[in-house]
Amino acid sequence: MQGSKSVYELIEVSTGGRLSRHNVHVQQEGPDTVTELSSFHLSIDDQLQDLHSKLVLDHPRGFSRQLHKVIVAHSLGQAVFDGNVQVNREAQQTDAGQLSRSLLLEPRATVNVKPNLQIIADDVKCSHGAAISDLEEDQLFYFQARGIDKSAARKALIFSFAAEVIEQFPDATLQKEVENLITTLLTPALPSR
Repeated sequence: MQGSKSVYELIEVSTGGRLSRHNVHVQQEGPDTVTELSSFHLSIDDQLQDLHSKLVLDHPRGFSRQLHKVIVAHSLGQAVFDGNVQVNREAQQTDAGQLSRSLLLEPRATVNVKPNLQIIADDVKCSHGAAISDLEEDQLFYFQARGIDKSAARKALIFSFAAEVIEQFPDATLQKEVENLITTLLTPALPSR
């Protein structure tokens, strides 16, 4: 339960465990409430990264943002995102957004994504979306046109993918530690294509 006029911010990075599941349930209990949920999951082996979230907005002028990013870098790796945002009738003038972006680096890697936005109120600004892909050829071409080889371009794009979540940590030392951990875990998993 999240009280009136409060701010709740969750920043999560998950990299370990053969099976990792996180259930997040936030219910805004008053008006003018801000909820921000940001997560980055990395599956570099035969791992399952699983996030189920539910955000319920019941009062006017609620604000919420959810960003979920995942990299699956192994052919047996898996990730799941089941995100539910519920904007009930009394939650007029709510601004809610949900985005899931997944990067698959191996042909048999698997991501199951189910963003769900339920809107009962009628005076709201809400959005949700999901994208699952490998790196785009035009992104790689951009680097190559500037003299950067394809392997180095892939690594730069992959390592920068998590930055949007990592940069939200309020402490620069923690940001650097997380960047180093992700680099250490991902480097052996990256093919030199």
